[in-house]
Amino acid sequence: MSDTDYFTKYRAYFVSQKDRAPLTGPAQLPFVTLSRQAGAGAETVAHLLAEKLNADLPQDAQPWTVFDKNLIGKVLEDADLPQEIAKHVREDKDTTVQALVGELLGLHPSMWTIFHHTSDTILKLARLGRCIIVGRGAEIITAKLKSGVHARLVAPETVRLAHLQTHFGMDDKAATKYLHEHDEGRRRYLKTNFEKNIEDPLLYHATLNTGLLTYEQTANLLASLVGQKS
Repeated sequence: MSDTDYFTKYRAYFVSQKDRAPLTGPAQLPFVTLSRQAGAGAETVAHLLAEKLNADLPQDAQPWTVFDKNLIGKVLEDADLPQEIAKHVREDKDTTVQALVGELLGLHPSMWTIFHHTSDTILKLARLGRCIIVGRGAEIITAKLKSGVHARLVAPETVRLAHLQTHFGMDDKAATKYLHEHDEGRRRYLKTNFEKNIEDPLLYHATLNTGLLTYEQTANLLASLVGQKS
């Protein structure tokens, strides 16, 4: 799916929510957050889950929407900031020196400012409900909202390497580098911003191994958990 297609769906999501109650008080509709190891299939699972949940909704109901790799685009849109900043705020890449230089030169807002905008957008999405938010510490940001289902997807490294090679055409060297850099970046993101260990099982309702479960089975299990929140 192209970036244009993603943003079209995102805008439709918010337009459909214009008559909802103000964002005060607890969430009413369920939502899902997905933490993941690189190559564990989170994007695929998220879209399968949305399809399953949407299949059970009335025709005129607000559909489930996935916010994954382009979540930061929505953050920048909400904050009225240029989309070019996105390259400086990767969740899974250490851009500390690059970010500091950019801040000093006034090229973009501070990372702390972007982090707060990100948290605000994630909370807004969660309170609106029927969204699946991938990454960015969403499980921590929304932990106090009772209608959320928080899950982490993991898999053996061999399985994740095979996924990257099959779905993204990476060779073994590139896939190995991608796994290690992204996993380390995501650990660092939660540690730096929340003082949390991304692998702490107490952050999640469930940790699901996509090396033992198919993506379809994983989505089915998550749909069952969501059903208990509805």
